Amino acid sequence: MRTLATVALLLAALVTGCGRFQTEGDLFFVRSAGADLPVWVRGNTDSGVFMVVLAGGPGNSGMSYLSPVTESLEEKYAVVYWDQRATGVAQGNPTPETLSLEQFVADTHAVISALRQRHDVQKLFLLGPSWGGTLGTAYLLEHQEGVAGWIDMDGNHDWQKNWDFTLDYVKVHAERKLAAGEEVDTWRGVPEWAESMKGTRMSSDSLWKWQRLCTKAGGYILDPSNSPGAGVDLLLFSPFSLGAMRTNDGIVLEKILSDDAFYDALQMSPKLSRITIPSLVLWGRHDGAVPVAMAYDAYDNLGTPPEHKFLVIFENSAHLPPFEEPEAFLEAVTRFIEKYR
Repeated sequence: MRTLATVALLLAALVTGCGRFQTEGDLFFVRSAGADLPVWVRGNTDSGVFMVVLAGGPGNSGMSYLSPVTESLEEKYAVVYWDQRATGVAQGNPTPETLSLEQFVADTHAVISALRQRHDVQKLFLLGPSWGGTLGTAYLLEHQEGVAGWIDMDGNHDWQKNWDFTLDYVKVHAERKLAAGEEVDTWRGVPEWAESMKGTRMSSDSLWKWQRLCTKAGGYILDPSNSPGAGVDLLLFSPFSLGAMRTNDGIVLEKILSDDAFYDALQMSPKLSRITIPSLVLWGRHDGAVPVAMAYDAYDNLGTPPEHKFLVIFENSAHLPPFEEPEAFLEAVTRFIEKYR
């Protein structure tokens, strides 16, 4: 696990750094079941409107979601970044048994409860990108009270269903490349492999092979010039991300793949009707990691009344709409928050 020395070094970098990486705002830890979770509250806390970011991955540092996009939201609202257990610069010594969906939900509730104790939270919104969409869905199945709105951004609420969709994505891309005689060595045999994997459960080997193919196909970033960093396909913006890249080692993902109960708990499509709060579903049309079919699955199955749920598809984005279409993303999120604040 991360050491306090690591935290001290990262905080020093923030203090001595420039621009948005300085430690402005409220930075504190929340203890939950053997883990100490860092929480960073930034922006306009006087607004009474707080948006809690549930980081993706699993394994991304929540602090890494600080970007020019979220800074724009901070001008109007408070934005809350935090690191989940075994992620980023989270501290403590949590046991493997605490790496469960139930515990991640409990951690999220502990963070939100501490936030309410420290600040005048009048309206609370959740933003869940990718794995954050998994965690947000699970959280809302247990705790909808006090949440003004749910923003699901390319979130994976059903891992088995999504696995089949992602296999279709690489299969179709491979067939197009082979038909055009392009990159034949890369894509030869992929359609057959993808078809053979459909209906099976993910394993480490199959997942990493698929991820390489999805990245090659542009499933994370449609336009490479919009990437947040060379070789980086998930929001890595701040020095806090260094902790996640060096020390996380995929521990949460490996637990999911090796623990039948954890994996089975991630199949939540049949339960979405229990979520009834205002919801905004945001998706990149060209997402290969969590394909757009999952957006329609989420929107159609949410129990939110039709007049209070909204679907926005970004036509020029893959898995990272805030970076590929930042203005459209900000407009959609701001319009939703203003409607339900």
